[in-house]
Amino acid sequence: MTRAADATGTRGADGSGPPALVLQRASAAEQVADRLTALILEGTIGPGERLRESTLAQTLDISRNSVREGIRLLERGRLVKYEMHRGAVVVTPSIEELDDLYRTRLHLESLGVGVEATPAHTAALERAFEHLVDAADTGSARAVVAADLAFHSTLVARLGSARIDSFFETVMTETGYYLLILSHADDEIGRIDEAVLDDHRLLLEAVRSGDAGEARRALTAHLRSNHERIRQILAGGDTADAR
Repeated sequence: MTRAADATGTRGADGSGPPALVLQRASAAEQVADRLTALILEGTIGPGERLRESTLAQTLDISRNSVREGIRLLERGRLVKYEMHRGAVVVTPSIEELDDLYRTRLHLESLGVGVEATPAHTAALERAFEHLVDAADTGSARAVVAADLAFHSTLVARLGSARIDSFFETVMTETGYYLLILSHADDEIGRIDEAVLDDHRLLLEAVRSGDAGEARRALTAHLRSNHERIRQILAGGDTADAR
């Protein structure tokens, strides 16, 4: 997601719909992008649905220009695309996009776990896992997905490149769309240890051991398992039920 400050808000102008935004430190466009991202990931705005600038501007209580810029940010994150005669629409999950995402993740995260760890690297990954455990306790699929993505972003951050971090942030935004589908389809929250925590605990231990080969094997097994299951869900047309 975009690097925006948290926002609180009231309901839209008509008393229904998404809460209006109260602008804080981040730009208006970034806050719009964050709010729309949340609505897409939680299924409030579904695949193929149009993002009407005038309606969103009214319900979010923000200028239409800010909404337009926010939608453009989502387009960069590949959650939104522009169609002829329809304008901005939420993307429909596809196996082709999923395959490309996981190829990208495997390349970058494999490089990350291969970096010789510093104490700061190890501490950051341990904190990320603790946050994942805390998120699991909330019973919120969205909180778990966000913490899951943050854990993996911590691996890539070991490369020490702000440009790669920025690129990977867009990869994680799009990945979140698919992980939420997986979470709902397989009731991961109902079996959180087996479905989420165990794999990440093994990955943490492998990376912490300093054995780069073992860390890559653990990472590859984890990513491939998720990738193959989401592929099955998409091929079976289960995305509507998953939402």
